[in-house]
Amino acid sequence: HYGKEATATPFISINCSAISASLFESELFGYEGGAFTGAKKEGMIGKFELARGGTLFLDEIGDLPLDLQPKLLRVIQEREFYRVGGLKKILVDVRLICATNKNLATLVEQDKFRRDLFFRLNMGRIFIPPLRERKEEIVPLAQMFMEHAAELKKRRFQFISREAAEMLVNYPWMGNIRELQNTIDRVVLLYDDVEIRPHHLRFLDSDNNYLKQESEYVLKPGSFQIPPDSLDMEELEKDIIRKAMDKFKGNKSKTAAYLRLTRSALRSRLSKI
Repeated sequence: HYGKEATATPFISINCSAISASLFESELFGYEGGAFTGAKKEGMIGKFELARGGTLFLDEIGDLPLDLQPKLLRVIQEREFYRVGGLKKILVDVRLICATNKNLATLVEQDKFRRDLFFRLNMGRIFIPPLRERKEEIVPLAQMFMEHAAELKKRRFQFISREAAEMLVNYPWMGNIRELQNTIDRVVLLYDDVEIRPHHLRFLDSDNNYLKQESEYVLKPGSFQIPPDSLDMEELEKDIIRKAMDKFKGNKSKTAAYLRLTRSALRSRLSKI
């Protein structure tokens, strides 16, 4: 996107899997006022218009509704479109980048993705192997996530031990980088140490294939038992604060000291619960 541009140009992204089929056309192309029930009186500019002169990034293109694929193909070929309910032709000057974690060629054979759109999009392709096939990147990424999370959560973590690094490298990471980042965020949230060691990663089993069940945890006195599939860090933090407040019967000073927070920081977090 930035490679050959002399000045800044728009970079607009849209997640094709996060928008319902009924709203997708208006999201891409926009609509005129009163085009349908619930439409804004002034209408809405679509992502194609917002990206004019720049780049439109269609993430998870494999989830694009089948009935909308011919419309996208026409825009790519004709370089023009109409807003929903509109009569004015809008010219398109947009660089299109698409991404997917699905095999589009397989979807084409299954009649779930248009063959002509597939070949139209497949002009230049970059294949990114899954994280488990890029083992040399796992530890540097984990180090980066650890440093960021430690700074954000005011923890002391700076290093990853050799044994812990081996555990990370040998784990299959079916969730790719998101799963790795969530794992490191979880360690930093639950512990405060200088180095990540194997016991911090005990929720990864000995075969490094699946998360252990709750019953397999050995808890220290005063520890909180948290389900291993709780990967939402914000909700996890809220749960820890609730349990700490229960532990000290609502005493904010003791709770803040226990969680290594200031009273004002604790009050701020409690206001969001």
